[in-house]
Amino acid sequence: MEIKAWTSDRQITGAVNVECGAGLHSAPWGNWGVTSNFDRRRDTDQFRGWKHIDGPSTKRQWNSCTTRVAQFRAPNPNYYNNRPTYDEQYSSETVGYGRTSFRTSYTPCSQIPGQPTNPPGCSNLNGEKVTIRGNYMKLYELDAPDPDDFVTELSYPDKAATLTGCDQDGCPESTSSWSSQSSSSRAGTGVRADMRISVRARHRNNCRW
Repeated sequence: MEIKAWTSDRQITGAVNVECGAGLHSAPWGNWGVTSNFDRRRDTDQFRGWKHIDGPSTKRQWNSCTTRVAQFRAPNPNYYNNRPTYDEQYSSETVGYGRTSFRTSYTPCSQIPGQPTNPPGCSNLNGEKVTIRGNYMKLYELDAPDPDDFVTELSYPDKAATLTGCDQDGCPESTSSWSSQSSSSRAGTGVRADMRISVRARHRNNCRW
């Protein structure tokens, strides 16, 4: 069974000052990573921003020096993308930021009466509700080879998705509802994002899961 975590409607509306010109990196743009109950932070697009600077087209960054340096403060269409006021940042795309997987219990083929070669596989997962508790995202502006800069930690309510449409081979992806964060460890940053999970299953290894 595979469980993925997703974000959408990411925003920055407050004071974030973790890329203002010190060290080896040029202000104010920063790519953000996520450490969570699903995965560790990495230099991909876990918390995708809106400004493409370099690298793959999906790697979009945030103005990460919003108040400390006058040049990067709002309103400014070069550093903020909400029209027409240009005083906040947002990215509405749905992006995955982590995943986890595990095996469920299984019944060996030889122990299924009358079905030695046709086990139920994933079909007995129909209607199973998968709940993930303790959801959080620790956000970092990535600075390798310098240490990464912590931005804030967002906490989320429990998320649940129910498997449906399962057959012997697997269960198609099911998703939970979206939720906004329930708290932020640094509320003044104005960092927000909606979060959900998705769940799917597949049958593997000759009747094993």
